[in-house]
Amino acid sequence: MAYVNGSIVNELWRAYGSSTRSLIERLRTPSRRHYLRVNTLAISTGELLDLLKNNYPSYRFRVDEHYSDAIYIEVKGPFNVPVVDKKVLVDCKAAESIVLGANLYLPGVKEYDHFRKGDLVNAIAPGGECVALCEAVVSSNELRSMSKGLVAKTITSKYKLPAIREMIEYDKGLFYPQSLPSIAVGHIINPQPGELIVDYCAAPGGKTTHLIQLSRGSSRIISIDRSIEKATKIFETISRLRNPLNALIMPSDSRYLDIDHPLIRPDKALIDPPCTALGFRPKICFNKSLRDALSLSEYQKQFINAATKMLKPKGLLIYSTCTLTLVENEEVAQYAVKHGLEPIEIPLPYSEKIYYSDIVAYRYSPFSYDMNGFFIAVFMKRA
Repeated sequence: MAYVNGSIVNELWRAYGSSTRSLIERLRTPSRRHYLRVNTLAISTGELLDLLKNNYPSYRFRVDEHYSDAIYIEVKGPFNVPVVDKKVLVDCKAAESIVLGANLYLPGVKEYDHFRKGDLVNAIAPGGECVALCEAVVSSNELRSMSKGLVAKTITSKYKLPAIREMIEYDKGLFYPQSLPSIAVGHIINPQPGELIVDYCAAPGGKTTHLIQLSRGSSRIISIDRSIEKATKIFETISRLRNPLNALIMPSDSRYLDIDHPLIRPDKALIDPPCTALGFRPKICFNKSLRDALSLSEYQKQFINAATKMLKPKGLLIYSTCTLTLVENEEVAQYAVKHGLEPIEIPLPYSEKIYYSDIVAYRYSPFSYDMNGFFIAVFMKRA
């Protein structure tokens, strides 16, 4: 049974009506396609596809039909997970990784039975779902004194992927794990030579590095997030992918960028702000509340304010989230229209075109092409 907050279900009902329960059940399962964005500055799509097929022959890899820099892995499962006597209760984030075959690390452990090194234990998600059978690499006594590290190796999980971040191709920077809708955002921006593009909420750097890749160093990119720690994550992503550093990384609260740096006048702005992340799959816990969504909505509008003031006339603003609430998506898009932006229609594969009052936008969901939940709206600043 999913761990579900009732108030957020009511908010999803506004968008999906009687399909809401079905939506939640589908979000609890992974998409059959798990996407990797090819770092085409380091390797061609065909070369990476051949490497992955040769190195991981038990998995199927394919190039996406619409985006040539996107490769997907076919997710295996569902499998039956054997139930044993000993259990480890894990948090939501850990459960959502372990259910796909990731190993269990200390930060995800909440409670646990007594066990010895080598014992079989079940990883249990909040709400009681058994997501994997694991083999302990430490005892419960050793676990008590640990500050970090591996607790158990997953033997059988409900679904199965290769350990993405342990792949040699990941270490070499040949790809970036990224959902298909998120990859689409970079192609919508379509950076051109000489353009100034501002990524307002850039950490950990997935979209910034895609812009570097697509522009091949010919665009000027400013990549911003609110702290040194987040800015460092952007730099680390650029470094792992061995991308040219043609992005200026700024630790700054970009809600006030128009005040702090009024001379920045972008041709294009990307806002992918913090959100309730209800479109993530597999989503084990729906523990965000309507209050969270309302608070984040007000936060998101502040980025819209700053970007609208700074954009050049007829400049483009792309707003995206990985969530499915009206209050964080269509209603923020409505706010943008009321404050100087015009919605633009574009061809967008895999999505559902949404008309909502005076805006047009695009939703991805498990109902359309088995996608992650995602929202995209594209605007032009009025002259």
